Amino acid sequence: MSATEQVERTYGGWTKPRKEGMWGLGWSVSVAAFGGVVIALLTVMFAGLVPAVIVLAIEIVVLAPLAHSRGGRTGYERGLLMINWGRTWWKRETFYMAGTFSRLGSAKLPGLMANSKLYEGIDAAGYRFGMVHMPAHHLYTVLIRTWPQGARAVDQDRVDEWVASWSQLLATLGEKPDVEAITAVVDSLPETGNRLASEVNRLTLDTAPAPARQMMAQLAEALPSESVRTESWCSVSFKATTPARRKDPAEQAEEIGRRLPLIVAALADAGVRARPMTGEEVIALMRRAWDPAAEADLEAAAEAGESHGVTWDDAGPIHHDQKLDRLLHDGTVSVTWEMDGAPEGVVRERVLQRLIAPNEQVQRKRVAIIYRPHSSGDAAQIVDDDYKNALVAEQTQRGVGSATASMRVESTEQARKEQAGGHGTLVTVTERAGADVPALEAITKDLSSQARLKIRRCYRYQAAAFSAALGAGVLLPEMVSLPRVVAE
Repeated sequence: MSATEQVERTYGGWTKPRKEGMWGLGWSVSVAAFGGVVIALLTVMFAGLVPAVIVLAIEIVVLAPLAHSRGGRTGYERGLLMINWGRTWWKRETFYMAGTFSRLGSAKLPGLMANSKLYEGIDAAGYRFGMVHMPAHHLYTVLIRTWPQGARAVDQDRVDEWVASWSQLLATLGEKPDVEAITAVVDSLPETGNRLASEVNRLTLDTAPAPARQMMAQLAEALPSESVRTESWCSVSFKATTPARRKDPAEQAEEIGRRLPLIVAALADAGVRARPMTGEEVIALMRRAWDPAAEADLEAAAEAGESHGVTWDDAGPIHHDQKLDRLLHDGTVSVTWEMDGAPEGVVRERVLQRLIAPNEQVQRKRVAIIYRPHSSGDAAQIVDDDYKNALVAEQTQRGVGSATASMRVESTEQARKEQAGGHGTLVTVTERAGADVPALEAITKDLSSQARLKIRRCYRYQAAAFSAALGAGVLLPEMVSLPRVVAE
């Protein structure tokens, strides 16, 4: 008998959709440039050479910001971001103070989540679940607590089955027209010691010898120091597709409650034990993210089985100050990066392992992977268009650009067969105020490079990116304030 040969599975072929025009420019820039040439020729015919040169110079000045991209954004996008940032800074809208004695009278969530509301429902399996409602965008988001098994001491065949099951879950949710996003979040944070102390108290008998009880108490106090633990959750954002669901959250809660057990079962097939998060757990998650100092009290209440007493209107920070490249909130500083490019080449399923693993140098670290599934029809249209545009780029470019375009043709041809959905990644690091931010950036970029992931800092929208990385319903593409006409 011959042993079965183990096939090593790799993943890759990610492409960024782009409408190709002439000479490697985007389609809209090419059309605008062609129109500019026509206008210049007409000016020569009817007004002479000098006016035509002036018109051509104006056209070049207007089109140059569209043709030149840096950091994935055109010149107009960067300019509008700077203008919007300057306007909000001048109006002091980047600074937020809340609390009992503020004008709000509470500590509401800031920014894009200011108008959000929290409801609670019961799913078909009898579990209570919290549901975050974003009224302006008719979005409802449910969060699911997860406990991944990990791949240690697991056969590779089993790991491949988990990856396939996760892919099947994304594909199944993508077939539903009301699913806007699936967000997987892995959060690292310092261990408070409350969980170990509760376990020690449960195991220690009052009749035990005093030296033994003292030794157990000392261990419970010493072991958690400087250690980092990991929590994870997954969220699904639904779009209200009927007038009744837009008007009445109870209607949407009933629909979500019917589908939640199926999602939890699918996560179990992917090697992830899961349970819907209650409203109290969602509030605690938000409060802990914005006010890390509250973590110990929130965890102590959870371990004791008691209510923490915090409402949704008090889940935000007392102090919030958005800077150009960082976010200050309640005695801490947070910096968020976004994915600038997918891992190049082929990778294995453990490619993000070092990025999401606990790190003692960066104890508070949150990695969010946002999936934007497409319906079968939309996915087919997107990958077909991208394949055609890649062919155009291959035929119109030369040299290195042509080689890159040829590689893109191969990737898009594979995507036509697989019809995958879109995705993005956000990485947030939080430390005490006054921390060495350049050192944090160096560590984070080193971790991302080990994961073969290109990241860039979210300049001028740190608060929005911070909220999006929580996976509580903030979807940056849906809530962007920049007109799409300036993007290419």
